[in-house]
Amino acid sequence: MTTIKRRIAAASAPVLLALSLTACGGGSDAPTDASKDDFCGVINAEPGSDVDPEASPEDQAKAVTDQFKQLSEDLEETGTPEDIPDDAREGFEVIVEEFKDLDSDDVQKALEGDADDIAKVSEDDKKKVDKFDEWSSDYCG
Repeated sequence: MTTIKRRIAAASAPVLLALSLTACGGGSDAPTDASKDDFCGVINAEPGSDVDPEASPEDQAKAVTDQFKQLSEDLEETGTPEDIPDDAREGFEVIVEEFKDLDSDDVQKALEGDADDIAKVSEDDKKKVDKFDEWSSDYCG
C-alpha cells in the first residue's frame, strides 16, 4: 500500500476508495523546490488517524474533511522537490485540488460505505495519482 493511501486508510477504507477515485485534476501553484525533509514531513502526516470512533458520523466526516483540507494546504504550501517526474507532479496537483474541494457530505457517504456516487474520475487522473503515490512512497520510504 502506498504512503498516501496508508494515511487515508487510517481514516477509513471507504474514504480511501472515494478519495483515490474522485480526483478531478487541475493546476497548482505549489512550489517545485521543496526539500526532501519538508516534503516527506508533510507526506508522512497521518490525517484521519485521530478521529474519534465514538463521534457521530457527521462529526467524523467533518473531522476527516478538515484534516484532509489542512493536508491540502500543507502540500500546496510545501510543494514538491524539483526532481519529481512530471506525471507524479500532475498526480500531486490532482490530490491537492481534490482535498481542497472535499465535501464532508461526500466523506460521510464514503464512511458509511456509499461511495459510488462520488467515485468519478478519469483513468488518466487516476494513473497520475497512482504515479504520485508510487513516487512519494519510494522517495520518502
